[in-house]
Amino acid sequence: MNLKKYLLITGYLFITLISMTAQDELSLHFMPDNIVAARTNPALLPKSNLVIGLPNIGFNLYHSSGNFNNIFRDNPNGGLDVDFGRWIEQLSPENELVTNLEVSTLQVFVRKGKIGFQLNHEVRFHSSFLYPDTYPKLIGEGNAQYIGEKVNIAPGIQQDAYHSIGLGLSYQINDKINFSVRPKLLFGIGNTSTARKEAFIETSDEFYQTTITTDYQLNSTGILKYDVDGFDFDFESLSNGFSSNTGFALDLGVHLKPTEKLSIHVSWIDGLAKINWKNNTRIYESKGTKLYEGVKIDFSDILQGDSINLSNATDTLNFDNLFKFTARDGKYSSELPSRIYLSAAYQLTQKLSLHGLFYNESFQGENRQAYSLGLQAQLHKLINIGVNYAYRFESATNIGLNTTIKVGPVQIFAATDNIIHVFQPFAADNVNGRIGLNLVF
Repeated sequence: MNLKKYLLITGYLFITLISMTAQDELSLHFMPDNIVAARTNPALLPKSNLVIGLPNIGFNLYHSSGNFNNIFRDNPNGGLDVDFGRWIEQLSPENELVTNLEVSTLQVFVRKGKIGFQLNHEVRFHSSFLYPDTYPKLIGEGNAQYIGEKVNIAPGIQQDAYHSIGLGLSYQINDKINFSVRPKLLFGIGNTSTARKEAFIETSDEFYQTTITTDYQLNSTGILKYDVDGFDFDFESLSNGFSSNTGFALDLGVHLKPTEKLSIHVSWIDGLAKINWKNNTRIYESKGTKLYEGVKIDFSDILQGDSINLSNATDTLNFDNLFKFTARDGKYSSELPSRIYLSAAYQLTQKLSLHGLFYNESFQGENRQAYSLGLQAQLHKLINIGVNYAYRFESATNIGLNTTIKVGPVQIFAATDNIIHVFQPFAADNVNGRIGLNLVF
């Protein structure tokens, strides 16, 4: 892979943050009498006996080490520069980008006595990019800083695109307990994921002897292509519809009402979620050790201050030759993030309620927590509005807002966990939102 293509792929992984995203949606959880809240707990059901959820869109973005404006800047001659100086200043030893885009096409809820039925379909795009600080530092500052050290520069990648079809069943045991289960069939559209991610670089102080040791495996179903020119993306593969790449996920939810004014909710979303990929799959591997005499990784010829101009990058270093990838056919599977919601709501007055929430997302052995406290108010028979404060992913500056407007059978809603960053997405490292409408009968 030449350097220009390598940087373009890196740039792509950041740009996807603006359009795709794990999905916590804390504000969505407490929207009253709205079928969209069942996304976070299948036991949170509307009072109406028939609800049709029309298309709605949700997105989420999280980057642990800087936002788009921190990493890119405009070039006077056009295009974007990667500002490695500013980016590197914000890096931690381990960094992550997590994004999602979810398009819900249809959701139907029907109640018959104590039993409720749910049917929903959505298309999800999930992207997770985990990288050590050595990854951008090597590009931005070269390998002279690592003389005498052995450092891992390998990123971890998982990108999934898939259909999800859920069929839920809820049962009102009594006035105090409602239980719901919602199994989901998953149909994979595309995937790129790392199964192994070790790529060590060691540079000696004698003649810049550089040793590359790799044990790296990258799986792909067509999004990523590899040929004599190296890796490239094939986004046309995402136009695939339902395929033989199938999987399963499970949602469980409980709604408890121990007193007239107190409600408690517990749910597990996307439990056991996994997709088995066997259609159009390729496995790329790099395993071994190679010694390079006098290889000084230095991009000074194409650096412009602290930045690299994507349009001016040249074949300064051929990464494919360093890593020596081989390709083969092979089946594999990928796990998906699961989420737990634990919440309580207390009715302060007839039109005002107080609520609190604990959230945990589990993915690839890592856990992310969020906490929320807020108020929900019925301002008018047609308008409900909620506000909440949340501590999300080590960020304490999150003011969430949600609103529902109902005119006749039409219910319009919008929700976000950070209202300020919704209007400044390029300055945000943690932002989400959802908007849509329902028909309520």
